[in-house]
Amino acid sequence: MRLRISACGGVFVIDGQVVWDDYLDHRQLTLGTDTDEVMRWFLRWRDRDSVPERLRPARDALLANDVLVAEGSQRDAQEQAVLHAWGQWGPVARAYHYSTRTTRGTRFPGADRPADRLDPVSTFPDTERIPLPAAEDAQWRNRDLLEVLQLRRDHRDFGPGPLPLASLGALLQVSAANSTELYPAVRDVEGLKPGVYHYDCRKHELALVGDAVADADLVAACGDQRWVAGAGLAVFYTSIVRNQDTPRAYRVLQLDAGHVNQTLSLTATALGLRTTFTAAIRDELVEELIGCDPATEFAIGCAVVGTA
Repeated sequence: MRLRISACGGVFVIDGQVVWDDYLDHRQLTLGTDTDEVMRWFLRWRDRDSVPERLRPARDALLANDVLVAEGSQRDAQEQAVLHAWGQWGPVARAYHYSTRTTRGTRFPGADRPADRLDPVSTFPDTERIPLPAAEDAQWRNRDLLEVLQLRRDHRDFGPGPLPLASLGALLQVSAANSTELYPAVRDVEGLKPGVYHYDCRKHELALVGDAVADADLVAACGDQRWVAGAGLAVFYTSIVRNQDTPRAYRVLQLDAGHVNQTLSLTATALGLRTTFTAAIRDELVEELIGCDPATEFAIGCAVVGTA
């Protein structure tokens, strides 16, 4: 029988202990002093008894816990299927996916979880704040839902002239309805000086958090897509790392941002504006533009908005 180390797990340091995390079966095993040598021995397929005799107790323990995999076993077949499907995405993507995959025994939080779970972490109280017009004050060109759905398109070319301030107010007020944070980088909006703002959905106002963004900086932050420089507005989406019950919440935060963007796109269509979404952003540059701490708040994407 030949053995090798599992391709569907990883080693972490948790509370001062070295732990093997098996993301396929959602199991963790604290590794002993001899396990490192055994795992290195079986980095490639080798005969089970090729390992020195003094290491065989550790070998047996690792095999029993699927840290080592027997060639031709059910576990081996399972891993080969995963590697075939996920190989091009690299080990981190498949580790996260399977680590957050729910099983028949998964427990979910109840409706009685704390109501303040999604309270904003920061509302930037010490910065300049600008109240926005209500959505009702905007000039709505298309009010019929079916018509808006049919008209909605992605656009990468924009017309001249500024966005009405009331349209910006409507875009943000209608769209900001869940855990996603919105940072409008204002470039050409009536009555609003260029700069980076944070939208406070509770008070329906903007907090100025950064200076005007130069064309070159916006293009670089958006993956060198030069067309973004022609827009009057770029809205960066972020999510805040909160005290969630499960790492699966990271998936939900991505979905939440998608919901926000689709609402923003439909709202822009109803207002007669043009917009598109890009996930081709350089996270590090976006973090610098909006001034967020990547340890607690991460960038997801950007909606680019302009006139028709």
